[in-house]
Order: sequence, then structure tokens, then C-alpha cells
Amino acid sequence: MEVNTSSTVEIDATRLGGPGTEPSGAGDYALTGQDIQNLPAGRNSALSDVLTQMPGVSIDQNQQIHIRNTEGPQFQYVINGVVVPLDINTNPPFVSMINPLFIRRLDLLTGVLPARYSYATGGVIEIETRQGCEAPASNLSVFAGQRATFQPSFETGGCRDGFEYWISGLYNQSDTAFSAATPGPSADHDHTNSGQAFGVFAHDLDSGAQLGLILSAAASDNQLPNIPGLAPAYSLAGSSGLASQNIDSSLDFRDALAILSLRSAPRADLSFQVSYAFHTITQAFRPDIAGELIYQGVASTTTHRDSDNTLQADLTARLADHTLSTGLYVGAYSANITDSSRVFAVDASGAQTSGVPLTIDNAAHAVNTLSGLYLDDLWALGERLTANVGIRWDKITGFTAGSRLDPTLNLSFKSNADTTLHGGFARYFQVPIFQGISPTAPAAFAGTTAGGPPGTVNPMVEDDYVWDLGWVQRITPQVTISEDNYYEVTRHYLDTGQFGVVPIFAPFNYERGDTWGSEIAASYRTEALTAYTNLTVGRSLQKGVATGQFNFDPAELAYIDQHSIVIDHQPLVGATAGFNWRWRTYSCSADGTFSSGLRGGFADEAKLPKVVQLNLGVERSLELPGIGTIASRLTLLNVTDRINLIRPAEGIGIFQAAYGPRRTLYYTLGISF
Repeated sequence: MEVNTSSTVEIDATRLGGPGTEPSGAGDYALTGQDIQNLPAGRNSALSDVLTQMPGVSIDQNQQIHIRNTEGPQFQYVINGVVVPLDINTNPPFVSMINPLFIRRLDLLTGVLPARYSYATGGVIEIETRQGCEAPASNLSVFAGQRATFQPSFETGGCRDGFEYWISGLYNQSDTAFSAATPGPSADHDHTNSGQAFGVFAHDLDSGAQLGLILSAAASDNQLPNIPGLAPAYSLAGSSGLASQNIDSSLDFRDALAILSLRSAPRADLSFQVSYAFHTITQAFRPDIAGELIYQGVASTTTHRDSDNTLQADLTARLADHTLSTGLYVGAYSANITDSSRVFAVDASGAQTSGVPLTIDNAAHAVNTLSGLYLDDLWALGERLTANVGIRWDKITGFTAGSRLDPTLNLSFKSNADTTLHGGFARYFQVPIFQGISPTAPAAFAGTTAGGPPGTVNPMVEDDYVWDLGWVQRITPQVTISEDNYYEVTRHYLDTGQFGVVPIFAPFNYERGDTWGSEIAASYRTEALTAYTNLTVGRSLQKGVATGQFNFDPAELAYIDQHSIVIDHQPLVGATAGFNWRWRTYSCSADGTFSSGLRGGFADEAKLPKVVQLNLGVERSLELPGIGTIASRLTLLNVTDRINLIRPAEGIGIFQAAYGPRRTLYYTLGISF
């Protein structure tokens, strides 16, 4: 439930997109559905490509997103005012539960957030879905091109007698399931077949309240890319040899989400929303047993299955100069891990002692319970000054245990109609992802090729102390610029990594560290031309490994315990820019991404090369009487065909090298009616 005063609603409605400030004083960068359509690939863009056009967002291997130097899972989605269960699949190659087809507006909230938010506070991605009553229409589209890409999709919506709906669906097949492990234009063994369906339904009750339902489902079968020419690392009894390019391992996903919500009738003084969400996700790794044993020494048939039930309630009362909000969140996250692994026995030095593999069965289960209460006051201290004051209590039990009371304070000052200053402090309670936790694994695999040094098994809650200061300036009705600066002190910073050959990321904690950054954004908007540019500078330094030590090489572990290291998933400098120009029935667009390079190697000491990618798009639309609008678009990714190394083959939690896409041509044909 949004917390807004009537004056704030009026101001926010005039801002179509770009940098701004949320009523609480949090930073707010907004994109409309039209902004997404203006990207070179339009609504066929991966959600990660949409988010990387925002300040403070960086892209990693497999298009994984990081916001403000946090690990990928440390942000959360909110759809139509409802917090989505935290373990939703956010890895775009596996068809995220969220795609741009149904987005009407997307806001990225960062900085000091209202007390309503906890658990994954690197950023909040608020999504307003398209509505059937707003634009009843239908669209059919086919997106196809190189790398065996074929993606048909549809959208349709309608409205009648107080009931409205919007549904969308897509099917995708391509040879780009993961980031390529080699620099060539096409990866070996990297095919994906996937699909996703989404529906939002709303019914106005006689009382004026609204009952809403969101349904979403996704599935994908994905090959894992191979590296040709590798030398065997282990001896397998009875094996006649297997070339590394012929390894046939896969990672498959199944995802389903349902959200039922009741929202009160619009009132100036009191409003509420109650929501129940159910989510289930299954990750299944199916190895090529002989290939994984020969080249990795481990072949694990693994299934991670999560089933989540969450309840959220929010109440807002507007009393003179105060907008008071209170609410609760209760979530039960049931995690089930089954693993049957083939491994080799090793001696004390780690050398293989037999070519006959052992079979080790390992399973784990826990119901992870999250509960929280909050109280928040948006207080108008005058015509220009607003304070957001909040307090929140949270508790977690299960694989991880902890509880805490956290404050938040933010001030927003409008020095004039076009200038807003904001600054504040908050303490955050962040929880680990639950899919990759296997508490019994270190003991089960001791003395084998899957073993490691001893350590603390279960991850801990991350404790953050955040300061944020920034400003937004509307220079003209067309031009808006902003700057935002932040500093965080982190305790038990949560990170994830792929340790071993199972590509399901496992959480662990660093001991202590700090994170800082600065973001500059600018946007220009007219009826014919929109343009934007963002610059981000930031760094996160961490020292000591508090949990998950068994995932590290002993020498690297000892080094990190004595030295602060640079976290590897965000560059020191990142920048994006883009534009869209419309002329008659034509639309031309471009966007570009620059990264000074991530980190890799021993303790992330190695600096990777710069990453530069330029994308172009050209579209023409024609009105056909009695039929609708036909639109055809050409999209060219990585125009210069630059080889971009995203990840090296060595690094903390890195399994193999990852390269960005090479030059790729796509064609889109769509009809709206």
C-alpha cells in the first residue's frame, strides 16, 4: 500500500519517468511502459536489460542484477502494492516470473526506505501492471533472430461491469540460456526452451473495495554451456574418454505464483490492503555423470524445492499533518533439498585414491519463518519539509535465526517547486536466500573430491547501517537531473557463489565491511525525443569470512581473514545512456552500457577489462483500417561485436568464465488490435 499525501499524489502524477524522490524521501527512478517500449528490443527486452538503464544497477554473468553493490537476491519486488515472496526467481535466463510485457510503470526505490520494507533492502522494484479498463486491447508479436531465437508472445485485456483483466504469455527458445563460457559468437551446448504466463484480475465490490488476483507461472529447460579442449582432471574407472565439449548437463526451473489481495475503497482518511501470496520454485540440476566426474570430480543430481506462504497487511490513516502507516508480514518459506552425488575418495593431501566413484545421498529440510511489524509516520513539518520516521521489528527462524528492532529516519525538503533535497539513516535486517542452503553437506562430503575446510554451516542475518543524501532538480519541464550518495557499514554481509559444479548459488557471510557509492542521473523528455544518461561510482570492501568457509580454498580463506577485499559483482565505474526519437511512423532508439570491469582471481585481486556494449533499434508502424497497427522492428545488439569478458574462470564462487553477447540481429513483427 503506497503511503502518499494528497499533495504528493498530485506532484508524482506529473512525473512521467526518470529520476525523482518518493514521498518518504527514498530515491525513486521511474520507467513507464512506453520507456520500456522505447528500448532497442522494446518489450521483448529482458527485465535485466531494463533495470540496467537505471543508476546504481550493474549486470553480472547470466544477466544477474546487482543494485548498489548488494548481491543479486538482496532486492525485492512489489507488484500492485504487494510484496512478492523473497525467493522469486530473479535470474533472467530462466524466465523470471516478471517480464516487461505486463509492466505499466516500474519504480526503483533506493536509499533510506520506509519502515514497511525489510529482508531484502538493496532496492525495491515497484511494478504497476497494465490494466484492462485503462487500455482494452490485444497484441500478438514474434521476436526472432540469430542464436536460434524464436519468441512468440501475446497480450490481451478487457473491462466490463466492474471486472477487468490483463493477461500475457510467451514462449522462448534460443541458444543463449547462460552467458557463453567462451568468447566466440555462439556457445557450445547452451540451448533453452522456456515459457511464461501472467495474469492480473480485479473486481470492484459493492462496498467500493477491490478484490485482486495475480497469477504467474514459468518453466524452462536449460543446457549448461561447455568449454572445448579441457584436459581431464580425474580418472573414472571404465571410461573410454569424453571430450569436454560433449558434456550434457542441464539446469531446469519450474516457478508458480498466486497473490490474492483485498484493497479498501479509496478514502482520504483511511485505507487498507490485505494480501496472501503462494509461491513455489523448483531448481533441478541433472548432470552428465561421466563428464562431471572426469572434469570436476563431482556429479550431483540435485533438486531444490521451495514452497512459500506469506500474509501481508497494511493500514494507512491520514490525520492532519501526519500519514500514519502500520502493518505486518508473516512468511513461511519451506525449503527442501535432495542431492545424490557421485564423488571420488581423496587422501589427506586431496589426491584421488580410486577411480571408482562413491555415492553420497544428502538431504535437508527447514521451514524458514519470517515475521515483522512496523509503524511509520510521514510527517509534514511545514509546506516544504517532510519527515519520514519509522520503527520495525523482525524475526527469522529456520536455517537462520535472529531478531531485531530497526529505526528509519528520512527528511525531504523542497527548496522550491523544482528542487528537492533528501537525506536520512536506516538500519536494515537482511535475510539469506533459502534455496542454496545445505547444512549437512560439509560433513557428508568430507574426505572426497567435494570436501572443503571446516567452518560455520548456516548463514547469518546481515546487519546494515545506511546513510543516504541526495537531491533532484528539474531544470526545465523537459530536463531533470539528480545525484544520490550513500554509505553503509555492513556486518555479516551476505553474498552467494557457485561452489562446485552445481549451478545453484549458495549463501555465505563476510565478517564486516563498508560500502559507498554515488549516482548521477539525467533525463530529457519531449513528445518526439527522450534521452537519459546515468553514472554510478561505488565500491564494497569486506574482510573475514563468517560462514560458509568450506566453500573457499584454504589459502584464499586465510588471506580474506587478514585483508579487506573488493566485492566482485559491481564495477568501480558504470554508466548507461540511451535515446528514442520518433518521426511520423518511425522510431529510432539506442542504448549503451559501460563498465570499468568486475573483479576475479585469487581473493578478487584481479581487475577485469572494461565492458562496452551498444545496441540499436529501428521500428516502423502502419495503421491498417479494420485490422489494427502493424509494427516491425530491427534490433542489433553489440553493434561493434566487442568481446566482453564478464567473469573470469577463477574467482570467489565462480565456476567458469562468462562472456557478454556478441553481435546479434533480431526482428520483431507485432500487431495490435
